[in-house]
Amino acid sequence: MYTYDDIDTEELREKLTDYYGTAMVNGFPMAMADLNGLDRMDDEEIRELAEELGISE
Repeated sequence: MYTYDDIDTEELREKLTDYYGTAMVNGFPMAMADLNGLDRMDDEEIRELAEELGISE
């Protein structure tokens, strides 16, 4: 079982950036707001968002 210390949050941040970028290109311009929000999130918020969206390391 992973602990939060084992998770590379920078890799998750990159995956979330790709996720929202793909959404924008595919006709969901509101994903830009979510993409901008990633820059202001701390590591814990990034982990929680990735878990909520089903994105893993």
